Amino acid sequence: RFQVFSGDTGRAASLMPVGGGFAPTALLAGFSMHRFGVGVDPMEDTERKLNAIKPIRPGARVLDVCTGLAYTASGACSAGAHVTTIELDRAMTHLCRMNPHSSALFSGNIRQLYGNGADVVPTLPDNSFDRIVHDPPTFALAGELFSEAFYGHLLRILKPKGILYHYIGDPASKSAGNVAKGAAKRLKKAGFGGVVIDYEAHGILAARGRVKASGARGKARDLKKEKGGRSPEERK
Repeated sequence: RFQVFSGDTGRAASLMPVGGGFAPTALLAGFSMHRFGVGVDPMEDTERKLNAIKPIRPGARVLDVCTGLAYTASGACSAGAHVTTIELDRAMTHLCRMNPHSSALFSGNIRQLYGNGADVVPTLPDNSFDRIVHDPPTFALAGELFSEAFYGHLLRILKPKGILYHYIGDPASKSAGNVAKGAAKRLKKAGFGGVVIDYEAHGILAARGRVKASGARGKARDLKKEKGGRSPEERK
């Protein structure tokens, strides 16, 4: 395990092997940043998030809010998208340099922005992105990233036919389920016309018009067996 201390957050961050030869996850404040366990590894977790916003066509503009280990940004980039990613914690970038599975972040094909997403997103132009992946830290530590005002900016920078994916945690769990309900209400108040919970991807999908979840609610019971997949209260 490789560990660093973050001067940005005041917390330790580390790369944690998950076994089986799979890509590692990041461990922050004792909680993993990806699901892993029965049938799921960090890359599969990432794939489910990206599947939720398919299709990602070559040349599409994708925003990744909260870079982490850059698996999401890397996956979108490999699909041919023009990716912009936002990260508050430079310690995460250091972990990315130590992790060969994060190497695409330094390929020159991904635009990196630093700062709190709540400060950076409002500076981005209207109708800029075809897809947005919002993978925020804990609600308790970053409530501004769950606010109606912030959601309004995500809607503003999303193209008319764009899709937003918002990580929540296992919607079948009590804690993440409550967060999902509150987030869904605020997304609608912010102006998103279509808002659905995606149980397969452990998040919410939102768009100006109708949007369809990638996974059925019935799959949620199976996902409870997975490790990681922390609710926002448990993250960072």
